[in-house]
Amino acid sequence: MQPGAVVVVSGPLGPWASGPPPREPSTAVPYPVVVAAPVADRRPYAVSWLADAARRLLAARPASPLVLVAHGTAGPLLPALARAQRAAGRRVGGYVFADATLPRPGAPSHLDLLRAADGATADAAHDALHAGGAGWPPEAAHPGDHDFWTERLPPAPDWPDAPCAFLRTGATVPGIGPVDFWARSAAARGWPVRTMTDDEDVTAALAEAVAALPG
Repeated sequence: MQPGAVVVVSGPLGPWASGPPPREPSTAVPYPVVVAAPVADRRPYAVSWLADAARRLLAARPASPLVLVAHGTAGPLLPALARAQRAAGRRVGGYVFADATLPRPGAPSHLDLLRAADGATADAAHDALHAGGAGWPPEAAHPGDHDFWTERLPPAPDWPDAPCAFLRTGATVPGIGPVDFWARSAAARGWPVRTMTDDEDVTAALAEAVAALPG
């Protein structure tokens, strides 16, 4: 599809691991790219992240239709962000999940999603969160506390409401478990999965993933 703009949002744990795509239109990306790193600085964390993302997009004023790109733990928050953008009068034409956890039925927590991908790591994270006051994972830019990991995320009824794709960059992303698990989950849903090669540019790979979305 040809979007009016692509909006790249990183998850609450930290920024895009492999470096964000450029913001300005170019030969590889012939549309504006809005790169946002919303911060979840208070409880409830999901609401805080969504409010910060909405403020950043209000200031950026991206053109419709939007393709929303989630990285890391932003994945399960993308449906709620899309609802907010539609309420603001912007059409959402597609979604790309880049090394990201995926929305699931109901209202799972980030810990539930991690447990689905890697039960042993989820158990270790839970133990670490109870053992001391430090957040987890320690290598993340913004480690989450116990409430962050266990709070229920906004549900995603009647979703997906637009075409979706998954981009696997090969980067290690803290707090989501094996990216291969999420890539397989996306493929099982019938979504196209794009895996980058070692020498490939993330900008070009993202542009291809966006171009492959119908619409």
